[in-house]
Amino acid sequence: MSKNKILLLIAVAEELGDKALEQIGRRCDIALTGVGKLNAFEATFSALQKGEYEVVINLGTCGSSKHPAGSVLRPSTVAQGDIYIDSPFATEPVRLATGTAEQSIYSSDNFIGVDTPPSQLRLLEPYDCFDMESYAIVRAIDFYSKQNNSAKPIIEMIKIVSDAGDETLEDWSTRLENLRTTLCNALNDVLSLYE
Repeated sequence: MSKNKILLLIAVAEELGDKALEQIGRRCDIALTGVGKLNAFEATFSALQKGEYEVVINLGTCGSSKHPAGSVLRPSTVAQGDIYIDSPFATEPVRLATGTAEQSIYSSDNFIGVDTPPSQLRLLEPYDCFDMESYAIVRAIDFYSKQNNSAKPIIEMIKIVSDAGDETLEDWSTRLENLRTTLCNALNDVLSLYE
């Protein structure tokens, strides 16, 4: 499979670092989505217009109250968060054909941290981890495929736990430096499945 058939989506370049991005860019196309669902949806849709990808990998950091920092997760269930959970606006979680069975990620419209209300934290409890982009990426891929009557690419989620949504968020940049090697190794493992 040629490199233009694999698309890697990352929220911000700092998650991998410039050196790793340069090396990985020789193996696949890379697009930065920015932070948040709207940015992620738009960036994903735009990136998909540049090539017919067979595989889309979403790589990045996440928070988790269940798994310790440094854990690599491969969610197979992606849920729309906040008012879309346990309310009249609820949407069904998306189930991927890849990833670890029963492992799930919750995508919030809000940054999860020390100021997050207990009512919102309770909504996170059933999920392994949380971020602000995954659900929008999956929906953008689905929307693009339907709009273009094209085959839906394989979707792979690779997340590394950087924090527990608590005071440890303050050392995100420092902690990230220690997590990059693990994140790169996890990415290499997944890329090798499709190259």
